[in-house]
Amino acid sequence: MEKLYKIVFTDYYFPNISKEVDQLKKLGKVEIIDCNDLIRGEVASEDQLLEHLQKCKAMDADAVLVNHAMITSKFISQLTNCQVILRYGIGVDNIDVKAAQEKGIKVANIPDYCIEEVAENAITLMLATVRKIFLQNKLLRNNQFNYEQIKPIRRFSELTVGLLAFGNIARTVAQRLKSFKVIIITYDPYFHQKNLFDWVEFVALDELYQRSDILSIHAPLTSETYHLINQETVKKMKPGVVFINTSRGGLVDEDALYKGLKSGKIAGAGLDVLDYKDENDYSKSKLMELANVFITPHTSWYSEEAIYDLQLKAGRIVYQELLKQKIE
Repeated sequence: MEKLYKIVFTDYYFPNISKEVDQLKKLGKVEIIDCNDLIRGEVASEDQLLEHLQKCKAMDADAVLVNHAMITSKFISQLTNCQVILRYGIGVDNIDVKAAQEKGIKVANIPDYCIEEVAENAITLMLATVRKIFLQNKLLRNNQFNYEQIKPIRRFSELTVGLLAFGNIARTVAQRLKSFKVIIITYDPYFHQKNLFDWVEFVALDELYQRSDILSIHAPLTSETYHLINQETVKKMKPGVVFINTSRGGLVDEDALYKGLKSGKIAGAGLDVLDYKDENDYSKSKLMELANVFITPHTSWYSEEAIYDLQLKAGRIVYQELLKQKIE
């Protein structure tokens, strides 16, 4: 008898999942359990998802594809046949990876679908913050512009850009920045192919803080990196530094960043992420009141091409993982 593959989609923000389903149908007989509209306008809670899967007799699902839903040890413990949990995105901080691994479930992500977009957005924020573009626009619109209010502005090519972590996105940032003739330094204890980037200087963490005119953080969010930017690290930074974060809000202690910006130790910040689960909650942040901060709602990943790649790669990855099991 032909095996029936059960595939669960907990939540997504696309009009449909036809690209993924087309890939998964190559496995043969496939049942799709779509939980996206379970709670209209919201991501279903863990208990709601479990209740729905029990009703659908899908606790023996072969794969789970997830965007924002929380996949905890409780959820994982009730999956009886799952081979892979895939996160739509780069970070997997909403999945209990340890619980999945202990149960023999592979946790997959899509690390390369929006590298160009995030890298270019990080550079956009660097340029806009250094040039104080948003402040200039605000002053001009309010008929309040004068040069004294935007001083000082530095020549970009004279600056040192520090990249905290040197993964795919940071390496793309470094490639793009070559044409600006800035000095590029980085700290990443896990990166060892230094000979491939002879125009980048690899330095100790404290030196990165002390030398960077622009500090752009590109680390993943883990228990090790939570609040990596805090009061102590702000003290180590070069006076007048510009801070950029297009990675994860939890990397930064918001109070420490706020105090640094208010005191002038940090001249400005360009942020695509804050430490809130819902971008609609960003308005609660004290950082919103500061004129030297520009915040976008976690959209640096977005382009139509990135969404296309995200869906296509999601389907392919799950298909390939389940195909391995089929062959074995």
